[in-house]
Amino acid sequence: MESSGTVKRQIHEIKVAATLKHIEKVKQFVVNIAQSIEFSPIEMFQIELVVDEAYANAADHGSECCRDKEVHVRCIVEGEKLIIIIKDFGGKPFNPDFFERIADKKTWGVGGRGIKIIKEIMDEVMYFFVTGQSTTLYMVKSKGMPETEGEEPKSMPVISLPFSLDDIPPIPV
Repeated sequence: MESSGTVKRQIHEIKVAATLKHIEKVKQFVVNIAQSIEFSPIEMFQIELVVDEAYANAADHGSECCRDKEVHVRCIVEGEKLIIIIKDFGGKPFNPDFFERIADKKTWGVGGRGIKIIKEIMDEVMYFFVTGQSTTLYMVKSKGMPETEGEEPKSMPVISLPFSLDDIPPIPV
């Protein structure tokens, strides 16, 4: 923080071809930026999971893994808040609320739960669609309050998944 009371804003951006082979590069990009906020290990894991899901959705569903299209990932650091913006250029609108609702009821396959996971982990989640042009996912994660000595530890949010993480096949590279 600056002495004037204003929060300094840092903006970082990476652009990659819309293929799943860039998923690790994108996750590492976001993790490196998130480390500057000193999130807890649990929060860092949550951020990695969210970026994994969001980028995979943008590349695979939004852009159909087309090397001719890009996915733009922008991270904005404002004090102890991380804003992650992931934009694909497939221009295929969808209803995120529908996928969130069916996530608990779905009994087939291992996919289709990413939107629900993202909404449970992040503090703010918004989707913006320009039909035929782009889909933008805007997410915010604020650093949890540090525990002070002698206080009871604050409970972390529990994310219950209706499937085992061991059932998820590896993402092809």
